[in-house]
Amino acid sequence: MARILMAWELGAGYGHLAPLLTLARPLRQAGHHVAFVVRDVAAAEAVLGGNGMPYYPAPANFQPRGGVLHSYPQILLSTAFNAEDELRARVRAWQSLYTVLAPDLLVADHAPTALLAARGRDLPCIVTGNGFVILPDVAPLPDLRPWQPVDAKLLQAAEHKALAMANGVAGSLGLPKLEYLAQLLSSAAPALFTLKELDSYADLRRGAEYWGPLPGPGGAAPRWPEGPGKRIFLYGQPFPTLPELLRALATGPHRTLAYVPRLAPELKQLAGPYLNFADTLQDMAAVTRDCDCAVMTNGHGTAAAMLLAGKPVVVLPRHLEMMLIAHSVERAGMGLAAPALKRDGILNKIERVLGEAGFAEKARTLAAQYAGGASLKPVQNFQALVTRLAGG
Repeated sequence: MARILMAWELGAGYGHLAPLLTLARPLRQAGHHVAFVVRDVAAAEAVLGGNGMPYYPAPANFQPRGGVLHSYPQILLSTAFNAEDELRARVRAWQSLYTVLAPDLLVADHAPTALLAARGRDLPCIVTGNGFVILPDVAPLPDLRPWQPVDAKLLQAAEHKALAMANGVAGSLGLPKLEYLAQLLSSAAPALFTLKELDSYADLRRGAEYWGPLPGPGGAAPRWPEGPGKRIFLYGQPFPTLPELLRALATGPHRTLAYVPRLAPELKQLAGPYLNFADTLQDMAAVTRDCDCAVMTNGHGTAAAMLLAGKPVVVLPRHLEMMLIAHSVERAGMGLAAPALKRDGILNKIERVLGEAGFAEKARTLAAQYAGGASLKPVQNFQALVTRLAGG
């Protein structure tokens, strides 16, 4: 049986850990030893705690630079590739983890430094995630904000700088250098857990296999407020106007179940006939079956699960990945975005998604195309890939 290391380095929330747990459980049941190296140990305790699989803190940059980002190289330069000496130190730390944990297979979810540190080792790698975190095998990499383009020379300069930094670290540590930046991920086997309709790089992939979103790791049965009104599932991270939004939702006429990790305790006092709060991960199969729409600040998996259940969404994008999802959703007519995060704007978008039949119809059309997700076999495909690369 293999020793499998699940690595998560960049990103926030539970959107990386929950899918990794879904993948890890059947591997562990099959007899493999599974361990995690994670960016956020508090999130890991909430998701992984009690599952009998160890987790360790990742060598990661926890102070990303601000600014408007337009490309994956710029994302790297604002996070993992912030400085060559610091990147070198994190690569050495990842190498030390590999020496101590001795994995037979690395599964990397948004973990570029882990992949850089694995170069030159006899260590098969799988890159998992949605279309945002798995690069197409192209150079140069594209502008991810086509609605707000910048000078291509700026993007080329960022890509050249990120490549030079990676190769500077690789050269100093005796690792194979990269010919182009996307090779950092393209040298690993891809496990693309998304739908083509939500993939921001769909037009650039050659022969890509879309396995569909992973099922959730399970969770508590949703407790919807009782009474009349449509059901809204609110999920994500706190944002400045959230208190105003919750106060408005608490007055009805719809019933809202809110799952907002790290929500200020005093806001839970708003619970009442039209608003309830969940304290733990929710059973997404039940949520998608029962709700009429979802409102979310983050969660590619949540967005995909809703659409595969034929339910429209309102996206509250707070970072680039969710802006791309919002762009895809609006373009396909399956929901709306409220990027300004203003209470009245959000409420207006919710009313439109619930009241205008076209949004739900487009979502149901997508669900029918994929047979409600039944035609997608992400876990089985992943298991076959692990068997091919690691044996067992």
